[in-house]
Amino acid sequence: MQAKPVRKTIGGVTFEDRFAHLHDDTAEALEWQWKRDRVARAAAEASPNFAPVRDRLLELADAGGYFVPRKRGAFWFGYAQDGDDQVLRVSTEPDGPGRTIVSRQVMSAANGGGNVMLAFVEPSPAGRFVAIAWGVDGDMMGTWSVYESATGRHVLDVAAILYSGARPGWLPDESGFWLDGRTVEGVHELRFVPVAEGASERAAVPLPEQLVAAKHSGLTLQVSPDGRRGVAVTEPHEHVALVHVDLETLVPTPFLPENFEGECDGSWIDGETYVARVNNGVPRGRVVAIPALTSRDMATWRELVPEGEGFIGWAGVVGERLYVGDLVDVSLRVRVFDLAGRLVETLPLENPGSSQSMLTERAVRPTDMFALTHTTFTRSSVLFIHDPQTGELRRIGEAKHELDHAIAERRFATSRDGTRIPYFVVRRRDVDPGRPQPTLVYAYGGFNLSQLPSFPATHVPFIEAGGVFVQASLRGGGEYGKAWHDGGRLFDKQNTFDDLRAVAEALIADGIAVPDKMAFMGGSNGGLLAGVAIVQQPDLWRAVVATVPIFDLLEPLPDSAAVAGVRAIFFEDYGDPSQPDHAASIRRWSPYHNVRDGVAYPAIYQVFGEKDLGCMPFHGRKFTARLDEANAGDRPIHLRVWRDTGHGAHDPADAARWNGEWLAFVMDQIGLTAARA
Repeated sequence: MQAKPVRKTIGGVTFEDRFAHLHDDTAEALEWQWKRDRVARAAAEASPNFAPVRDRLLELADAGGYFVPRKRGAFWFGYAQDGDDQVLRVSTEPDGPGRTIVSRQVMSAANGGGNVMLAFVEPSPAGRFVAIAWGVDGDMMGTWSVYESATGRHVLDVAAILYSGARPGWLPDESGFWLDGRTVEGVHELRFVPVAEGASERAAVPLPEQLVAAKHSGLTLQVSPDGRRGVAVTEPHEHVALVHVDLETLVPTPFLPENFEGECDGSWIDGETYVARVNNGVPRGRVVAIPALTSRDMATWRELVPEGEGFIGWAGVVGERLYVGDLVDVSLRVRVFDLAGRLVETLPLENPGSSQSMLTERAVRPTDMFALTHTTFTRSSVLFIHDPQTGELRRIGEAKHELDHAIAERRFATSRDGTRIPYFVVRRRDVDPGRPQPTLVYAYGGFNLSQLPSFPATHVPFIEAGGVFVQASLRGGGEYGKAWHDGGRLFDKQNTFDDLRAVAEALIADGIAVPDKMAFMGGSNGGLLAGVAIVQQPDLWRAVVATVPIFDLLEPLPDSAAVAGVRAIFFEDYGDPSQPDHAASIRRWSPYHNVRDGVAYPAIYQVFGEKDLGCMPFHGRKFTARLDEANAGDRPIHLRVWRDTGHGAHDPADAARWNGEWLAFVMDQIGLTAARA
């Protein structure tokens, strides 16, 4: 692709955009994009590793663990895999066969054969209704559909902003729920959705900028047990109970003291008291009881669990017990307290391990059983249920997949400023850790999201083939609390990239890896990290994979209402390029703007979804063209764009192919042969 340089100034930063003509979806840009896509796909299919890797990934598709069954009244609601179909089932037992309410394939057929993605599930308090969020063909503007649990009858549909993370806030009487939306001006607004027959309409509750800044992507209203009040908590990355809403007068007021800095989220203990984990002034967090009527006066807060050795990332009340999940050196610990804050027990969970369900299903709704999924690097998720009344911990079923032949080891690297960076090394037991091996590093480092020990289903074929898989926890994530997140965003974003370099150099120094056999893979924000690895650290990596990444951080998204929420998310971690100080900082590390001529770049495989609202394919077009122009090496640079797809694959077959393509590419580059090839 021939460069057509354009001189631009953004936020006071002037630069030459050599491939500005690839930014918009013009006929020329799309023709070139699909040509490169065909080349990338053909290269993947030609790999002798592709078919066995894809087939193995399909076998592992049911590893699961992100969605935990939810008990409401006498019913359990949860996703299940039915062959190659995903279904939502309701049952009287957590592992019972139950009855299917929603099928992904049936919904797909009803929507013209489009690729349906089933997302969040929110049953009503006694289980009479269940709401499920879903989207088609990667569209992040989806639908909440409500069904009657006993009959499976479809009740209603309401628009859903899937990327916002907002969930329905059901009323205790199950007559309806509150759902966050936005006005045409972009202002947050709580809207009531009547569900039960005869339920009354209620006026919307606008939440002006001084209450909820537009930068917050979404809100979930947590309704008190008596239905008289609610607390609106921000989603999906930072969780802050910003607003108290009197549900009788519909008057919203601030919930937290002015200038409160930190997170605050939890659950109601009764109609007057909200129990939350907070980390303002306490980097690792503590748990407090907050009186709803005096919530802005911290002197009235009562400490239940003080700050300790671990970062408290989750707290909620179930029955008469307070459950607290904290991370101790990137491994989950779950402690159980009485409501006065006295420790009752620590759940005997395998270490190092984690619970994806505790990360994705944060808010505790009224229930009498505490359920969580738990996983390790060598075992896929298992469901555990703890009875707060008797203290019994039940393991429901067995893990679907285990890596009995593998071992995981926690290590630490030292970053440029002296910070200790944790990472895990996973390998077959018979692989010699004292000799350099083909190595694949994975990291994320952003948006307060923690990368925790979990079954590496996507990377199992790599491990089984004798490769060493490394998962690193970098600053910008949430593994050690607010200071860890803040240390890897905005003007300190470079710390994230330095942390990755530190891990790579530690692997080399310890004899585990060598650059010619080491690859990096990251997705979404981790895809940005992959882009930085390419331009800042080309000497460390033989191959780099970036899935759904962003590379042009000075112009990351269109200035349109459709992506306003995503832009707000980006600005929180990367900075607002319209502001001169932010633009100057971004310019120093934005991958597209830091490609250098005459450098031998690693082998590169990029993956985009055609309809991804947040990480649009133009990033790949511009970055690929610039790398083609600048590259002094002969390693391949591939651009793969999936049609009718958003921020990831939709079903097991697509996911196996999506991940199989890039993983086969990596294995080809660093000299591994799939175990079943």
